[in-house]
Amino acid sequence: MEGQSIEIYRELSIGKTARFDEKLVHLLTCAARAFAEQGYEKTSIRQVAQAAGFSLAGLYYYVSCKEELLFFIQYHTFGVLAEELEGILNRSGAPESHLKEMVFSHVRYLVEHLPELKVCTTELDSLQGEYYQQVLSRRQRYFELTRQILNRLREQVKGARVKPNLAALYLFGMLNWIVMWFDPQRNDPTELSESLVELFLGGYREISV
Repeated sequence: MEGQSIEIYRELSIGKTARFDEKLVHLLTCAARAFAEQGYEKTSIRQVAQAAGFSLAGLYYYVSCKEELLFFIQYHTFGVLAEELEGILNRSGAPESHLKEMVFSHVRYLVEHLPELKVCTTELDSLQGEYYQQVLSRRQRYFELTRQILNRLREQVKGARVKPNLAALYLFGMLNWIVMWFDPQRNDPTELSESLVELFLGGYREISV
């Protein structure tokens, strides 16, 4: 990573996700849409530049390669999700309330950034080396915060048998699959969030007693 990319990466590394340059945000949004529609491997850097209204030189001012685009999309996305969840956990409340807020926050982000989350769900293994490790670290942070909620919830249920780690994997399986079928014209985000929480908590309680 060179030049501007190094500075952006440094800001991302210390969590300053809100300080993204507006043009970079636009570039990442267009890249995410292209990757989600065509697949990362099938999308060329030139196609991304055209979709964003950038020249190739303008695109390379922000990133050094296509993989760096994919890295920024995923690193930024999981940074925002983890930051929002940390904010939820910093507020007082029962674990059930925190879980509901977590699901609503995730679904709200999905509605606003569907291509980005679809790319995060399907293209993690397209990253390699340090890019992969940095994104994996943020994904694990988001997972661990969720697992902590489920651990607290489990402690309130006498005779609980479902381990929080497995429960978190089940929950993310439900959340991650939404990107494959969500239709803003047919699916109401609030109803979707409420029904997912009810389904998950109902099952979690039932098999934990």
